[in-house]
Amino acid sequence: MGNLILQFAGWYAEDEPDRPATHERREIGEGDRALIRYDRRTDALSVLPADRRRGQPGSAAVVAGHPGHWSVTNLHAEDTYFVENMERGGEFVKVPPRRKDFPIPFELARLVLPVARRIGVVNVYGPEPSYLAAAAASDTASNWPRLDERSAYFRVLVALCEPQLRGYPPGAVPTTAEVIDRLRGGPRTPPMSRAAVNHHINYLATEKLQVTEWAGAADGKRSYWKREAVVAMALRSGLVDERHLGLLPQRLSCPQRPAPPRRPVRSPLPRR
Repeated sequence: MGNLILQFAGWYAEDEPDRPATHERREIGEGDRALIRYDRRTDALSVLPADRRRGQPGSAAVVAGHPGHWSVTNLHAEDTYFVENMERGGEFVKVPPRRKDFPIPFELARLVLPVARRIGVVNVYGPEPSYLAAAAASDTASNWPRLDERSAYFRVLVALCEPQLRGYPPGAVPTTAEVIDRLRGGPRTPPMSRAAVNHHINYLATEKLQVTEWAGAADGKRSYWKREAVVAMALRSGLVDERHLGLLPQRLSCPQRPAPPRRPVRSPLPRR
């Protein structure tokens, strides 16, 4: 597989921006292990060699390099860790407590570790993935549904997927009103109505992606289950990715005009 580079990237939700983060890096190869440990004295995550250090106080996880993949060992007895894919928003895996050598399918990943009332982030950079030759592939035809990227329903789908594509936590799905506002192209472009957005979402869920049966929430108790289901299907299958964000209108940031200079105030003339 090649070498892995581990780097402490700071805190997941930084509430003290003035606190410096020690951007420590460590490189490991196949068969090597690295220990991620929290140091209460410095309030930082350290990446150390894993030889005989697993029992140290503050030990959080062990990252190991294997031929073709890398793995994470969760050293915590109760907390679940999760690993985010840095290349494709919305993809993540959960590492249960005490799980040993959990295989991670991402070459570039963000390992999120809750430690001592904070949530630390360690980035893992792996080598380039290897692929089969095109002639060795079993079939070139795609079995996923064909989506028209020029259609209105596809723009609705991209707007639904945008938060997770931009790195927001999984489950951040816009509401219908937020989709309408996001697709507003300007004063000359008429906004899409709520009925139109709901029609496109229903079309995606029932006709194109067919998520009705596996979603498991068709009883109507959750009105937003279709939005969550189509986002999950689109991101997991790769039907929507970062390159499609260019189909959305640009967010216009209107610069503030400088305040006009104040005229000097004339002092009133003294009365005689």
